[in-house]
Amino acid sequence: MNTKEVLLAQIDACLENTWFVSLFYSIEGLTEEEADWKPSSEVNSIREIVNHLIFYNERHLNRFKNAPTDTKKVESTFSNRDGLTWDDVRERITKGIESWKMELQNAGMNKVEEQAEVIAHLTIHITYHTGQIIFLRKLQGSWNKEDGVKG
Repeated sequence: MNTKEVLLAQIDACLENTWFVSLFYSIEGLTEEEADWKPSSEVNSIREIVNHLIFYNERHLNRFKNAPTDTKKVESTFSNRDGLTWDDVRERITKGIESWKMELQNAGMNKVEEQAEVIAHLTIHITYHTGQIIFLRKLQGSWNKEDGVKG
């Protein structure tokens, strides 16, 4: 497997269950109320976590595409700066990861090699927060253990 194939496999794992539950499936069927739930004020909600992922995925995708990137200092990457509904947030994170996949598929090997570390960290970042999302769902009682990966 070359670098591009490894990174594409990592991106696919954010969209489809593999050895672990993907981000896509971790937020599937979640209501707006469940997405906003917090066990305490010191913990981010699922929506806040996904907003955070959107921020970094879009920022680094724009850099990868050599597109303009928002350079303003951000108070919190966890806030819903665009006032999106939960359905819009889910769609935006999914489309963002799909855009990463398409850009990576179409990129030359030199670009992939020079950006490999950033992309690898982004996919690890997504899976780290996916674990948090599943834990929060278990705490609130909205996770069905049948939704876990069988193996």
